[in-house]
Amino acid sequence: MTGLQTPPQDIIRGVRPAQRAVNATLQSDGVRLVLDAVSEDEETDLLALVDEGRWDRSLSRRVQHYGHRFAYSTKTCVPVAEPPPPAFIRLAERIRPVCWGADGGRDGDLQCTVNEYLPGQGISPHIDAHGAFGDGLVAVTLGAGCAIRLQRNRRHEAGAPIHTLWLPPRSALVLSGAARYVYTHGIVSRKGDLVDGEWRLRGRRVSLTFRRLPPPGPCACSFPESCDASGTAPKLLPTRLRGSAGGAEPRGCDAKKTVCA
Repeated sequence: MTGLQTPPQDIIRGVRPAQRAVNATLQSDGVRLVLDAVSEDEETDLLALVDEGRWDRSLSRRVQHYGHRFAYSTKTCVPVAEPPPPAFIRLAERIRPVCWGADGGRDGDLQCTVNEYLPGQGISPHIDAHGAFGDGLVAVTLGAGCAIRLQRNRRHEAGAPIHTLWLPPRSALVLSGAARYVYTHGIVSRKGDLVDGEWRLRGRRVSLTFRRLPPPGPCACSFPESCDASGTAPKLLPTRLRGSAGGAEPRGCDAKKTVCA
């Protein structure tokens, strides 16, 4: 259960406070935060729908894939049998103007990944593979909120500042343009976040991440330093898969190398 707590200073030492508002730098680079993107009743229904689905446990956290799934071994998208549920499609259509524009996307190209984050779980800083997904992604937070870490790719801008943004329940984070193609995004693995000067304990967070498949042909992004499809960024494989013995391998990418994953 989430709540406020005053932890020992050694726990919060070095923890970056999460900001509630998107600052001007992030806004200009394509970050948007839509508050109350879903109602409380809709959140309840979406969580119930998710919990009826089949979980993939091959990663260090539970996930579900609809429409297509990202193949971590090849960094490409492959079709799956389960299409996005109607409730997911309605939500994506409602958010479409903010992320993809009124005419954005093509019929049938919507992909959704459901991620479950329990307290203590996170994901290493990464950029979604350029060749697997098009411009614009939306992450809808259901259940508990958490802080997300955003930073420009170090290959693109050495010494770029780290931005920590609070994602409240029922919000929708939108990344487009540079925010999608250049910024790494990640969630630090810990059991709480520093918000409004208080230590906020994490609860179960379910993220609905909507993306669209890219148009045919080479990646047309304007950021070759961050492009792992047709640019100069290294196309290295992520290490999120569990080992054959059941133990989790190191998750995500190496933030120092800024590997796209």
